[in-house]
Amino acid sequence: MKTLLVLACLCAALPAAGARAAGWEFSSAANYDTGKYGSKDRTDSVYIPFTLKRCYSGVDLSITVPYLRQSSRGLVTRVGGKPVRIAAPGGSAVNSSGAGLGDIILRGAYTLKLDGPRSFDLGLAGKLKLPAASKSKGLGTGELDEGAGLEFAKEIAPGWTLLADGYYTIIGEPAGMELNNQAAVEVGFYRALLKSLGLTVLYEMQNAIVDGNAAPRSLSGTLSYGSPDGVEFAGGLTLGLSDGSPDTGIGAELNLRF
Repeated sequence: MKTLLVLACLCAALPAAGARAAGWEFSSAANYDTGKYGSKDRTDSVYIPFTLKRCYSGVDLSITVPYLRQSSRGLVTRVGGKPVRIAAPGGSAVNSSGAGLGDIILRGAYTLKLDGPRSFDLGLAGKLKLPAASKSKGLGTGELDEGAGLEFAKEIAPGWTLLADGYYTIIGEPAGMELNNQAAVEVGFYRALLKSLGLTVLYEMQNAIVDGNAAPRSLSGTLSYGSPDGVEFAGGLTLGLSDGSPDTGIGAELNLRF
């Protein structure tokens, strides 16, 4: 789902999409990205989500409540979880800085895990974006988004796992905006480096949510470490490959199981 891939790559940084043991998980992250999105002015964003997840056998349910801060020239609005230029180049722009509650995300996923010589994990995920972010500050559209996707993971060699995800999101359109629905594909791999250390590399591509904007493309890398007591750390770097993505992004995540 998501341009800058900080949260997606952090979530995928652990050994792929297999079902986890039943229990609770709490995670938080700090993510920063900056880019011009095809305009002459730079937009900076700080995104800090707090996620509570309940895991069952093959099923997990989660709610994410984020804090968001964004500064721009008034031409960028957060749509589908990412900054999007919604005004034509040369349009009226003013310096603006907004902060507050971001859109709340409800998510559920079911993972089918096939064992044996042709083993793989296949997850079916659905999400609902509740419009809690301020539209006037450019932090959201004020509309409901609905999405679903498939998440695939397969070990192709010892220590190497292929990752491939596809998502489709129906984007809610506020009055006065014409927004396309969002199709996103991520492909990459997870590489186990040491017993508790791993590297995830992902390439993401999407269609442009606004006609005339460049389609987002990005490449991300994430290092993840899991301690024996259920505490996990991850840190990532993302590089934008098109004007539809931030130029750069960095992120760090902490995950606790209990």
